[in-house]
Amino acid sequence: MPTPTHKLPTEGARVVFIGKGGSTKTHTLAHVLGHWSRMGIPVGAVDSDEPGEDEDGSLVTWNQMTNGRMVPTKHADDESPLKVKAQYSALRLPGTIIEETPEEGILGIDTGSWANRPGGTHHSALAMASLAVLCLQPHEGELHRSASVWAALKHLEDTGSRRPELVVLFTRVHHNAKSSGEVRGTMERSGITVLDNAVPNQMGEDGYSRAFGKPLELVEDDPMHKIAVEILGRVSL
Repeated sequence: MPTPTHKLPTEGARVVFIGKGGSTKTHTLAHVLGHWSRMGIPVGAVDSDEPGEDEDGSLVTWNQMTNGRMVPTKHADDESPLKVKAQYSALRLPGTIIEETPEEGILGIDTGSWANRPGGTHHSALAMASLAVLCLQPHEGELHRSASVWAALKHLEDTGSRRPELVVLFTRVHHNAKSSGEVRGTMERSGITVLDNAVPNQMGEDGYSRAFGKPLELVEDDPMHKIAVEILGRVSL
């Protein structure tokens, strides 16, 4: 269970990850779910990323390939596998999110490539979330994508739907990239919250992108762990 400093609501919290294809949102969600689970926090997941013909959503597929062991549990003798529920219907998604949210835990919601389409799954997921995490590469051209997300949030607000807090998570960041600091400054001056921690660009054999289809090997205090802790602090009471 969460520590006293990270007490979660009795009804649980919901975090939706959004972004364009290739923004590492699925890999990031999988890793933070793993770190939360290792902290003793009940976790669940919903995959709303509708696949192509004869495919499953990537988070669903990843979990199936590991027989539900994508995310390690806190105790080695815990035999309860992770359940990832696929739901690609915008009408049914809110009910599925409610059903899958663990008490005093966190539900992670994966999404497809971002599309600001009223009545679509992105709007349904946002309306049910406690926190929305926009995964974004820190380039000036990506600022336009954040504007589209803000328009979606305003639409939710205008139509009387719940509007979640939104934060930006920089992903695929090169350590020496000057643009990262510049884009952060531009966003923060516009009132956009950017998380302190970021996902580094890792292309080697041990990179985050190489983890797909395998049980996660989590490292204490690495960037994904720090991101998990930072997000946890935003959904805790």
